[in-house]
Amino acid sequence: LGVMVDCSRNAVINIDAFKKLVRHLALMGYSSIQLYTEDTYEIKDYPYFGYQRGRYTMEEFHEMDEYASLFSIELVPCIQTLAHLSRILHWRAFSEVHDCNDIMLADEEKTYKLIDSMFSAMSISLKSRRINIGMDEAHMLGRGKYLDKFGYKDSMEIMLRHTNRVMEIARKYGYKPMMWSDMFFRLVSDGEYYAEEVHIDDEVLKKIPEDVTLVYWDYYSQDKKIYDRMMKIHKKMSSNLMFAGGAWKWIGLTPGQYFSEKVAKIAHESCVEHGIKEILITAWGDNGAECAMFSILPVLQLWAELCYTNDENHLENRFFTCTNGSYSDFMHLG
Repeated sequence: LGVMVDCSRNAVINIDAFKKLVRHLALMGYSSIQLYTEDTYEIKDYPYFGYQRGRYTMEEFHEMDEYASLFSIELVPCIQTLAHLSRILHWRAFSEVHDCNDIMLADEEKTYKLIDSMFSAMSISLKSRRINIGMDEAHMLGRGKYLDKFGYKDSMEIMLRHTNRVMEIARKYGYKPMMWSDMFFRLVSDGEYYAEEVHIDDEVLKKIPEDVTLVYWDYYSQDKKIYDRMMKIHKKMSSNLMFAGGAWKWIGLTPGQYFSEKVAKIAHESCVEHGIKEILITAWGDNGAECAMFSILPVLQLWAELCYTNDENHLENRFFTCTNGSYSDFMHLG
């Protein structure tokens, strides 16, 4: 059971707040934390990577890692190795690895040199040998500078080749990666993630690395049938599957507590039925991270109760024990 904290939308959680969060999560029973860092970490050979963005130093990562370890919580690096990199790609220093929009230039050797440096930085900074390599929402893959340099190539072909190159680098550093699964869906269903019918060719399935864990993310669906259908399709793609739900804090100043809890119960039921062993609760900070990180504690407590006991009867009492806060007061924030 893990939490992913968004550190890339103008709110890089500081070390004191991180340690406070660790203590709450340890009491709730969480086993991992991912810090979503698109560019907010230090890479010695790339001074413009995370420049003026509040990036973590290797020493800070090490301190946070050691503190989380005291509570048997694994600090798992969470990076981007394809898209969502607009903050570095607007610098001229990265022009040679820029395809279009926020997407890196696949099949370019300088891109893989940069990605190698990403893995190297994380390898030095954090003990965990699990890593989230991102790869989501690269909708315009191969349609910018890629066209000029390499000509037209099928997007799925580019995606698979890039994924396997990144996996080669990951293995070099002893990593067992996970990645968001949506691009494989979108590339075979006209860009639709939740398509009714998804047929993935056997030749494509053979090219998806066996040692990558696919992360099925769904923060929206209110119908259990959608989760069930998506779980079944994912299992055809990979035997390594985990689920990512959402603690809604990305819609303005206030958290979406009630919606988060509603979809959590539906998603959890499907996860149990399909034998999912690992859950990640995402705390995104879209559009500037206006909403306070600690406002979503009730949702994190609910997921812990669901995963450990599947019983909400003691939710308020446990919330007080784990946070020293009033459950009803926190719920009123939403």
